[in-house]
Amino acid sequence: MKRTPFPTVLQVAAVLLGFLPAILPAGDSTSTGDGGASATLPEKLDLATARALALSHNRAIAQAKERIREQEGVIVEARSAYSPRVDANASYDARDKNRIESFGGLFAPLDQSWVADLAVSYTVLDGKFRDANSEAAQAARAAAESQMQAVLDDVLLQVSQRYFDALLAADRIEVQKKAITVLDEQLSYAKKRFEAGAGPQFNVLQAEVALANAKPGLVRAEGDRKIAIDRLRRVIGMDFAKGAGPEDITLVDRWPDTKLRHSLDDAIRRALDNRPELAAIRAEIEANRQQIRAESSRHKPKLQVVGSYGGQSLSFTDSVTDGLAGWTAGIRLSIPIIDGGLTKGRVQQAESRLRQAELGEEQKQFDIQGEVRDAWVAWEEGSTILESSQKVVEQADEALRLARSSFEAGAATQLDVLQSQLELTRARLEEAVALHTYHTALASVRRAMGDIAEGQP
Repeated sequence: MKRTPFPTVLQVAAVLLGFLPAILPAGDSTSTGDGGASATLPEKLDLATARALALSHNRAIAQAKERIREQEGVIVEARSAYSPRVDANASYDARDKNRIESFGGLFAPLDQSWVADLAVSYTVLDGKFRDANSEAAQAARAAAESQMQAVLDDVLLQVSQRYFDALLAADRIEVQKKAITVLDEQLSYAKKRFEAGAGPQFNVLQAEVALANAKPGLVRAEGDRKIAIDRLRRVIGMDFAKGAGPEDITLVDRWPDTKLRHSLDDAIRRALDNRPELAAIRAEIEANRQQIRAESSRHKPKLQVVGSYGGQSLSFTDSVTDGLAGWTAGIRLSIPIIDGGLTKGRVQQAESRLRQAELGEEQKQFDIQGEVRDAWVAWEEGSTILESSQKVVEQADEALRLARSSFEAGAATQLDVLQSQLELTRARLEEAVALHTYHTALASVRRAMGDIAEGQP
């Protein structure tokens, strides 16, 4: 029996345990401070800039990125099974003398004991469990990436919709301002005619009522624009500059000149090929297949190589500094024989998850086709109404010009002029709504096809 001095073994244990602070996470050392000043929404905003800012600041996209990072951690965990495991262990115990059992004689057991060792183990054979588990983790990461792309597409669609909402409100403001300008001119003209004795007071009152009725529409349009800008800001994920608000944001773009160059059948085909939701489900299916392999391998033999080097104190000695030191090595073979149905139950659960994912893919394909058709119908409706409304605006504008000329020549009444102005205002508002419907539906078609991230709204 070889005795090793106590300080030597404890020094080894101290060195081994000294690595623990470097291995364990430091809970209080993480800084939560702000790396710099928070970015604010620019005062001039176009659609491309809004999309780019949303990609950088939207919280839903940031969460999706974190889910990918989480899955990368799962991959690291799965790969760790291919590496040897090294553990440092040490313990020290002291006992009350009344708790020490003695057999008499010259040497009584010491009231102190210690153990320290460095253990290494490596799995040689595990029935392909590590391989299946690693491939399942890779597939789960691919699913997370596809899910992030789906989130990104949703955010880009929301940015386009909110931007178009703000454009619609801005167009309504412009229409109402033009209407008020014309009505104000008509009121001034009616007052001049009345003061000159060439027109009745009724025309003045009539013009005043028409002007007063037009002003609430402008107030509502201005309020709608503030709401739309604030909703756009929230989708982007940024704050207004200090002291600024929705009224300080200028939309640089007008309605984009974009067309849809696909047939409905082509749009559906592209959707089934491009949609990230389907890619995510397919990756999930692959992960479930690998999980079945992993669960099935639990009932296969497992072989480990183990070894350790360390020391321990002697129970019957003159000094607590005396101890034994040395190494051990061996092979551990485990062959499952009866597990009471544990493996069977886990495999059945994995097979069920696989079938659920396969059914989910089939249902998602149906849903996507429906999304494309719904968006396509809305786009066709918007296209037809937009074309018609643009012609109506031209006609209403000409009708107002003729009515004003006739009124000035005494061939028409002021009511004819006011009625023509009302019809022109309605036509312009309808055109603005048609533009909004068209471009919103077009963005929805692109989202349904899975190519909204390709740089077009």
